Amino acid sequence: MQKVLILVFFSTLIACTTQGKLEYITSNGERKVGCETEYSGAPSIDKYAVEYVLSYCAKNAEKQGHQVIDKHLLTLDLSIPKTPSGDSWSFEYATELHKLEHLTDKEYGYIIAFIDLSLNKSNNQLK
Repeated sequence: MQKVLILVFFSTLIACTTQGKLEYITSNGERKVGCETEYSGAPSIDKYAVEYVLSYCAKNAEKQGHQVIDKHLLTLDLSIPKTPSGDSWSFEYATELHKLEHLTDKEYGYIIAFIDLSLNKSNNQLK
């Protein structure tokens, strides 16, 4: 019985995790994997955070002359809305606005990834 409970517990954890990785081909024709990322806890938000990270990495890989396998990642608009206060985004502030429904799941997921990539430390806020 204990083994069954452990299996159910780990299955639940896996079900709540959204993962992704970037695949690309170098100028030498070598297939590589990079930017493996994972978010867990809120699948409706996590999928957007993973999408943002992979798209950000894909755009950087293309700038370096690599051929990105998933071309869709290159077409995504990674603009982050400015904060209503004009300050930099923080996890707490984004969470508060999301709970108040002032941010969609997609905006919130993108902002979380933006913060995780430390892009909020620079002046990269677009839109």
